[in-house]
Formats: sequence, structure tokens, C-alpha cells
Amino acid sequence: MKKFLTLILTFMIAASLCACGQKGSGPSPEASGQSTSAPNTEAGGSGSETGEDAASQQKQAGTVTVEITPPEGWTKNEDSVLPVHYMKGTASFMVKAEPFSGTTLDDVVKEALEIYKKSFDNVSVQGEVEALTVDEKDARSLTFTCSVSNINMKYLYVYLFAADKTYVITFGDSAESFDSLSADYTAILSNIKFKVQ
Repeated sequence: MKKFLTLILTFMIAASLCACGQKGSGPSPEASGQSTSAPNTEAGGSGSETGEDAASQQKQAGTVTVEITPPEGWTKNEDSVLPVHYMKGTASFMVKAEPFSGTTLDDVVKEALEIYKKSFDNVSVQGEVEALTVDEKDARSLTFTCSVSNINMKYLYVYLFAADKTYVITFGDSAESFDSLSADYTAILSNIKFKVQ
């Protein structure tokens, strides 16, 4: 049963990432090194910013390498097409560049939430969208619950700009066990690096 739940969870998170990329996305980054290191060499223009936090949210051109050494117990999902995809029991976390059209993080969150409402049943946002800092970059987090194949799920999505891309850090698990790993999610967010070259 545990393997079945893990398989369904992995599928659901992958499906949610695919839903974000429906507008088309480029090739996935590749991994290297002991810690996960995922270079992204796609080039693109930088978006113009509006709003109070425009300077801190501005996209900048460059190449991004994602590096993470997860807390104990998280193992790399070798079957994933994503270079940053780890599992711990039924929980999963991933990092992926997504082709959102929003030019501010607040716009990205609104766009993402509309996609999730179309992709999942019974989407319920938990609390407010939170502003935070990840690797000295302005970020936004969105936590929600939903039903997928009659399983109650809980997700934490964190959005940030690195180089000319919008990156999404996704944490997901069954709603019953999600909160038990909150210390791990905090540790991951505190040591993940998006190195822009």
C-alpha cells in the first residue's frame, strides 16, 4: 500500500508540474555532483516589473544551477525526469523552472492558483500567500489542500525568479502526514541555492 501511495503521489506532483507547463516549456536541466546541481542554460528576455517589490522581483538574464543537499532520509528519485526530485516515505519535493507569464511573483501565484483549481478537485488555500526569502531571493509561498483520485493531498509551492526563469519548489504529501515534515521543508528552503552565472 505504501508503494502504491508513493507512486500515486509522485504521479500527482508530476501532473501538477505538467499542468503548470501547459503553455510550453524548454528542456529540463541536468544534474551533477553529490548535492543536486541542476544547470539551466536556456536564455530569454527579462520581464518588466510593476508594483512595490519590482526591484527585488526583477528577472535577470543568466544561467542557473540549482544545488541542494536535503535533510537525512530524503532520497533522490532516480526514475524522475527532473534533476531535483527527492522522496521521503510518501512525501516528495521537486524544483523546476516553469513558463509562467507573470512578471511579478504575486502575478505568478495568481496564475498558478488558477491552474491548480482547474487541475485538482476541492482546492482550498491554507492561510495567506506568504512573502519569504530563499537564497537571498524574494519568494512567495502558497499552501493548499486538494483531492486527487479521492486522496486528500497537501502542497506547499514556493515561487522565485532566478535568472530569466520562474522557479517552483514543490513539497507534497498526503494531507494527514504533510505537517510532520515541516522542519524538513524549512531546512530545504534554508539551504537550497540558485546560482546565477
